[in-house]
Amino acid sequence: MSESVAPGSSPASRDDSLNLHRASGQPPTSPYPPRTYSLGEHVRCLVRPEILVVIPIYCLGLIPATVIFGKMVVRLEQALGIPSLCTWLSFETRVTVFAACLFVGAAIISFSYTWLVLEGGGGPVPPFSKRTRYLVVTGPYAVVRHPSLWGKLLGVIGLGIFLGSITFLTVVIPRALSWSLSSNTRRQDDALERAFGDAYLNWRDRTPRLVPTTVRAVFHSLCGGCQ
Repeated sequence: MSESVAPGSSPASRDDSLNLHRASGQPPTSPYPPRTYSLGEHVRCLVRPEILVVIPIYCLGLIPATVIFGKMVVRLEQALGIPSLCTWLSFETRVTVFAACLFVGAAIISFSYTWLVLEGGGGPVPPFSKRTRYLVVTGPYAVVRHPSLWGKLLGVIGLGIFLGSITFLTVVIPRALSWSLSSNTRRQDDALERAFGDAYLNWRDRTPRLVPTTVRAVFHSLCGGCQ
């Protein structure tokens, strides 16, 4: 896999800089000064093997399974006489919300994954793609440690609204999110700790897993004001 190298840098100098990061205890991000990637760079990154490998995983596995499960939940609700959102929301409204959630969710996932490839020198879904060489702590990963999860969450919320399933929105999604946070993301965090050691721990301690610090601060302020 070819790596993007900063102008005037060589692979050797990148490795030397990485060693300096490790020796100083700082997170080994891209071993040259942080840069801003253009929209064109992100778009071109979408056709790199590290990203293309994600498409069949989503299109042939995760998305069909989620839709099928959602329809099963709807049939169960119908059998039990549980009200549907279709009673209050028109088909056009549900389609519009679904499309908006899909668009924003896909944009978040794409931006998170391409940033990981561009900055980290690896793919988002090992072992199907090469693991990142550098701990990525910039861009969306400076806000939360698992930014792509927000895109996935928006997608399933949009699906629940489109299906009109109250149970899917209030029971299935929270349970799935809880499992993802307690099992899947924790497994990813453990792998990063083994790979990057103290550098990862420093980043973990200052970066929330899912909810941005600013949002949490606002929430705590509102809750404090209600006491």
